[in-house]
Amino acid sequence: MSGWPKHALAAAGHPDPYPYYRELARDGWRRDEALGLWLAASRRAVDAVMESPACRVRPAREPVPAGIAGAPLGEAFGRWLRMREGDAHARLRTAVSEGLASLPCDEAELTARRLARAFLATGAVDGRRLDALVDFLPVATLASLLGWPEAALAEAAEEIARVCRALAADADAAARGRGAEACRTLLADLAVLSTDGWLKRWREAFSEWDGASLSANLLGILFQSRDAGAGLLSAGIAWRCQGEWDHADPAEWRARLRQDPVLHHTRRFVAADVTLAGQTLRAGDQVLVLLAAAARDPAGPAEAMDFGRGRHACPGEALAMATARGALHALEQNRPDWRALGGGIRFSGPPNVRMRRFGAGERA
Repeated sequence: MSGWPKHALAAAGHPDPYPYYRELARDGWRRDEALGLWLAASRRAVDAVMESPACRVRPAREPVPAGIAGAPLGEAFGRWLRMREGDAHARLRTAVSEGLASLPCDEAELTARRLARAFLATGAVDGRRLDALVDFLPVATLASLLGWPEAALAEAAEEIARVCRALAADADAAARGRGAEACRTLLADLAVLSTDGWLKRWREAFSEWDGASLSANLLGILFQSRDAGAGLLSAGIAWRCQGEWDHADPAEWRARLRQDPVLHHTRRFVAADVTLAGQTLRAGDQVLVLLAAAARDPAGPAEAMDFGRGRHACPGEALAMATARGALHALEQNRPDWRALGGGIRFSGPPNVRMRRFGAGERA
């Protein structure tokens, strides 16, 4: 165990968690009593959990986190399709996925290139500047495609960052208050966006629901784009710091993500007694689904799992990759000192995301 992560929740920020993951994948299942979690690590166990209707994205008794319940952010969270079950929600998730799929990847990549070039033109490309680009671009690209005014993109990205901090497990009252205010601002902005373009399909899909549901779910998609998109972009930059690679090829991204995933785990809450991949789970159990371990399981099909599987899989894979490709294209044109930028990489971010930070050792 020497040199391994302290536990599974700390693995994404470890310099090399993959020997640890390989051992967990060999076990398939393991109980971590200190964390109070089942660990599903083999591809067989992970697939079983992700496909089981008994395994939910939220606990049955707490559909909204207690810290934000009753607040505007809690109300929006409760409308997010990715947090809900049922046939009606499944149909809406399909509509949202199809809406995202209808976004031309070329348009998304060109938007990301343009925004990245403008961002990089305002200062020297050092580690802190890279960190700022990583935090800004995924949300800004999606917001721009939604029709957000260009002058308001930076503020939109910061408002989403406040929402993310408010939803963190260790958020205090001040962070939740800032998140609630950011939520109100974003929902007001989303409510007045034009839906004449590709959002028309979503408007029609949500027509049987109240008007707040569409805005809440657009907020949810912006929220999802922030940490996952930032993690993906930071990985692509880190790999470029190690040497040239074909970041224009989606297949190359997937191959690298299998070896060095960005999204390392997600949670599921067991709603009814069930046996999955040979392991009996009881209602009320929590499962940490180790996507990063399953991706590298020798018994699995050798594919990346960063965007999940099953009915709650993330629909934004193509958009996230297009954004990262656009950013790397803009960075290549800037001709930074890649070796220097890669010299002080640290891992710091949400517990489930392998987020690289490039400016941790630089002076302010």
